[in-house]
Amino acid sequence: MESAPLKRRLTAVLLADVVGYSRLMGRDEEGTHRRLVRLDRELIAPRTAHYGGRVIRSIGDGLLVGFDSALAAVRCGLEIQRGLAAYNNDATADEPPIQLRIGINTGDVIVDERDIYGNSVNLAARLEGLAEPGAVYVSANVYDQLRGNPDLAFADRGYRRVKNIDHPIRVFRVDAVARRRPTFLSAVTGRAGRLLSPIFLGHSPAWYLVALAVVVAGTLGLTRFPIWHLYWPPWRPISLIVLPFRNLSNDPGQDYLADAVTDDLTTDLSRLRDVLVISPPTALTFKGKTPDLGRISREIGVRYAVEGSIRRVGPRVVTNARLIEAGSGAQIWADHFEDAFVDLIKLEDAITGRIANSLDVQLIRAESRRTAQVAQPDALDLRLRAEGIFLSAVTPEHDLAARRLLEQSVHLDPNSAEAWARLAEITASDYLNHWNNTGPDQLREAETAVKKALALDPDLALAHFANGFIHRARGEHQAALAAFDRAIALDPNFALAYKDKGDELILLGHPDEAPPLVEKAIALSPRDPSLGIFYWVAGRAEFYAGRYREAIPWLTKSIEVRPNLWYNRLYLASAYALLGDTQEAQKVLQDFQRHFTGRRYTVALVESFERTNPSSNPTVVAARDKFHQGLLLAGMPAR
Repeated sequence: MESAPLKRRLTAVLLADVVGYSRLMGRDEEGTHRRLVRLDRELIAPRTAHYGGRVIRSIGDGLLVGFDSALAAVRCGLEIQRGLAAYNNDATADEPPIQLRIGINTGDVIVDERDIYGNSVNLAARLEGLAEPGAVYVSANVYDQLRGNPDLAFADRGYRRVKNIDHPIRVFRVDAVARRRPTFLSAVTGRAGRLLSPIFLGHSPAWYLVALAVVVAGTLGLTRFPIWHLYWPPWRPISLIVLPFRNLSNDPGQDYLADAVTDDLTTDLSRLRDVLVISPPTALTFKGKTPDLGRISREIGVRYAVEGSIRRVGPRVVTNARLIEAGSGAQIWADHFEDAFVDLIKLEDAITGRIANSLDVQLIRAESRRTAQVAQPDALDLRLRAEGIFLSAVTPEHDLAARRLLEQSVHLDPNSAEAWARLAEITASDYLNHWNNTGPDQLREAETAVKKALALDPDLALAHFANGFIHRARGEHQAALAAFDRAIALDPNFALAYKDKGDELILLGHPDEAPPLVEKAIALSPRDPSLGIFYWVAGRAEFYAGRYREAIPWLTKSIEVRPNLWYNRLYLASAYALLGDTQEAQKVLQDFQRHFTGRRYTVALVESFERTNPSSNPTVVAARDKFHQGLLLAGMPAR
């Protein structure tokens, strides 16, 4: 007797998983369960039903849903992530964020009365495992179906090898596109579409696009108009290609390491805002060749190229990388890294994280120099100029100039989350540093700015980072720590966020937990404009732990890099005094007085400064008392 054929159905599969479910349940089982039930009732179930989804499997930490179309699945996934981000933003400081990873694939599945099975489900599960918290990852099948949708933006994450699938899969992150004012090109293509649609009805989308390109080229009077320019989002002005890194080892068997670094670096750079990164399959066509950068710039349309090499020498791996302006061939930045080869994954993370962090800064600086030549800057030009000034050197004058440019930027474009977030960050930082007469009124303005940024883009790491500063200024250190954690979750290469998470742990009475985070920040960005602050946080951690001798080298390095800060010098003077070296303490204090001549510094004035960064934690209170004692021993007047 023959068995009945298996029932199959073409289905878009959405698989979601709660990030850190076991940790959340271990911390507060009943509270976590209540929050998940509420989220399911108020967000997940209504969105799923709205898009016609069928909940196939729902357990405490995960969800499997089937949809009739890939578009419905993607829209549902994006709306769930957006709603969840808003929920986390409104959560109280003692509620850890609940985040989902979502993977979506479309294909043939086996269907029975209770469940669905097959490779399509397995692939969705692997995509979910690759996704960052808060992200939606889709397969090439989904991308192929939806890549022309104007409401969706895809970032190519390259080819990945995953468990139980015998070939690499191509992975894409998908995000919703914010509505923007129509550009000249969109107006032309829109009109052309209305004119041509009756003529080309029934033809393939590719045929239609070719005809459309001809119409646009004729409109603009161009004889050579590369078709791919039609696909370029006008709001992503920074474009680059990561050329395959070269293996300079004598052993061709080390090619895999160079390929892995190239792939991971492309993925990391794809996460940067306002950056369009050419996908790895295109970049790989240049492997083993000496690329003509001018030709690449013309043919692919990129402004910048990243190239480099990997060389393994015994137990060490030497990496060279440089950023080049593709059109002119001018080198903008270059650096050299050396790491121990202990663990392949950790090595890749160390190399790519450091390069990505450095390139983020260098791209902003390069774009700032370019936009400075623009006669009539728009909102984006102004923001890039501001960021270039801010990153060139951290001084009160630069901060004030950057704030003024950002205020102009948000006036021209009030829908720029990045501009609002950067304005909030710099203003709150000025408040904490006592720079530019920034007081409580300006701090409230920074709070308003960060709320606007988060409303526009709940997944913007910089906005959460700025929010951490505002919580810190209000003495809400647990909330500040959660904000810095969220920034790191959204951008694992965010060096400043690691530093400020460490600083926050100090202010919560856990100075011993700060040094590893500072070391991570330094590893990610060893030439960061805020490197002196990295050293300062490490020095303060040692000071608060009562290890004054260990604090001295960090504080000394901080002063060498950042001589315009009052607190690194005073903590150094206090550390020497508490160790009984009064002569050295007095020398540091006298040097401080030569640099800071605008007012008469007393212990009472220092205490008033500390009130802008309040903490009632007993460890912090005791450490600050010792700091004040050291200043008195060094010769600073009490009042």
